[in-house]
Amino acid sequence: MEKVTYYGETDGIALEQMVRYEKFDMRVKHFHTQYEIFYIVEGERIFFFNNREYIARAGDLILVNSNLIHMTRSNFGSNDGHNRIILYITKEKMESYDKLWPSLQLVRFLEDYYGVYHLDREQQALILNLFRTLRHFLTDQEHNYKTGIDLEILAWFFKLMSFVRHQHQEIPNDSDNPKYKAAYAIADYLSENCEHPVSLDELAGRFYLSRSYICRIFKEVTGYTISEYTNIHRIRKAKRYLEETDMSISQVANALGYESLTYFERTFKSYMTLSPLKYRKTLNTVTYTNVPKPRFSARPPM
Repeated sequence: MEKVTYYGETDGIALEQMVRYEKFDMRVKHFHTQYEIFYIVEGERIFFFNNREYIARAGDLILVNSNLIHMTRSNFGSNDGHNRIILYITKEKMESYDKLWPSLQLVRFLEDYYGVYHLDREQQALILNLFRTLRHFLTDQEHNYKTGIDLEILAWFFKLMSFVRHQHQEIPNDSDNPKYKAAYAIADYLSENCEHPVSLDELAGRFYLSRSYICRIFKEVTGYTISEYTNIHRIRKAKRYLEETDMSISQVANALGYESLTYFERTFKSYMTLSPLKYRKTLNTVTYTNVPKPRFSARPPM
């Protein structure tokens, strides 16, 4: 069971607080163009990104970069729920901040410093105060409330950047555990070789493990099946090809090892909600760099 205790949005910004009262594993393993400022009020979550698993607990801050492949789930064996707040900021909005205040370089900051951070009491109070203030602005919508939102977010980022640059990110979970070491190594291999199909036999031969053991530990540690993890990396790369090149749809499919164009189009649509052709039509046909504005109403559950 779950309850959205607050949701509000304005141009390029959305704020949501949700309480879940029991175990919850994210069903959609995904990436998206918006940034997420994720704060855990109560409980804990397992995060998986950059081929590694991290544990985030109450009072922790998670910075999620644009187009970062990630998923969250409950801790293994736990049926406890969690209370979390997420501030969503679109890529276009973050880029507009950089144009207004280029010295901050927020896009570059989030590219370099995304991850899980433990906050002390003062830092926790700062982010909770930010959420309260944004909620007030979004609810009352008084004169110049959008400007107030921008100023609050920028002031908070200014303080956050100083803190984060002097603190190490949370280290991956159980890196010395043989099961985790194997799963991490397999994830590294799949992400680096996503352009061609990787068979279980190939993985078994490379890592000297049985096919059944590979499937079991990979799912346990990452939350993905082998095919899911390969496909999500392929689709993220396909998205870049569609944005940054003039390759045809069939050329993109071939470059990423899809023998069937139909299967590629169906897989792409399952992650992006649009077919490759329709996705490309949303882009600037001259630069291939713009992306469609995310629809917060279709945000994934986390």
